[in-house]
Amino acid sequence: MPHFKSKYGFPMFTRDNSSVFMGSEKSIIISDIWGLWDYVVKKHRTDKWYLLSLLDQAKTFYQAAEAVPVRSKPLLFYYSFLNLAKIILNIEYGYGSSVEYIHGIGERNNTTFGTSTIMLQPSSPLPRVKVGTELLRFFDGSTPTGNTNVRITDLLRHCAGVHRSFSETYQLPENLHKLDQIEFYRQGRTIGIKTEIKCPTSEIVRLQNIGYNITLVNNKPIWDEHITMHSYTPSRQSYFDLSRQFMQKGVWYLIGSNGYSMYVSSNANARYSTEVIIYDTIFYLGSITRYRPELFDQIFNAKEQWLMSEFLSTQPKQFLYLATAKVLGQNVLKAYSNF
Repeated sequence: MPHFKSKYGFPMFTRDNSSVFMGSEKSIIISDIWGLWDYVVKKHRTDKWYLLSLLDQAKTFYQAAEAVPVRSKPLLFYYSFLNLAKIILNIEYGYGSSVEYIHGIGERNNTTFGTSTIMLQPSSPLPRVKVGTELLRFFDGSTPTGNTNVRITDLLRHCAGVHRSFSETYQLPENLHKLDQIEFYRQGRTIGIKTEIKCPTSEIVRLQNIGYNITLVNNKPIWDEHITMHSYTPSRQSYFDLSRQFMQKGVWYLIGSNGYSMYVSSNANARYSTEVIIYDTIFYLGSITRYRPELFDQIFNAKEQWLMSEFLSTQPKQFLYLATAKVLGQNVLKAYSNF
């Protein structure tokens, strides 16, 4: 069973075409993420000056957010990501500067953080573009058919970067399980991906019920996804088809100093992508900072304030790098970085 070379950002960021071509096989290792975005915008060419102005705002707000106290970070990070999101949507869908961009997300405090929700909204006809809704389409491949309320805590249960902090805060068992020994393979016209799931035996049935194809091999739970190609040579479409089948089962991830780590979840609720989880949570926190700053201490108990501090210290950088990788369809790594 020969191995095949992974490329096109497989499996997390594989796309069926390139909006911005940066080469098909290699990971991009960078020291300046904003310099990369400047290059991407200029390479894209269309509406270049409009997109560069959005990029300047995104960079300015992000750098300002890194330098201020925790309570002031959320709104600045949200404005940064709102501008970056507009760039992403323009590169992907070509909306231009003449449309009306609105948030496309709502929020409700409900007195406590544990009961607070965000409202995901359906798409609107042009010239109105709901940024949060269209980002959901870009990252998850779907949009709500009507207003959909989701608890923030349900979102955060799938945020890999703060999962242990979340589980400790709410005294809940961990439902994210790391993938290990990931193997890409080809046999004839079949290509696939196999990986061991590092989980207790009690979780295997839950994962199978959600849809993961798991068998026990030497008493280890092995997840296998594969497709049959039209030819014997894997094409970009082949990588994309396998990636889509693999990712649609539910995979969450984060980038660290040693590359990417992937996880599956035994929780069937609020299974949104990593990027959407971070963006929507930043929106919620930014709304409190903007409209009811006095609630920032009141709405969170002591443990939740620790969780929010962890989130705001780590997850904005995750969104920045993961969203960039998705746009380019390639792994993006930072040289000599601590995450």
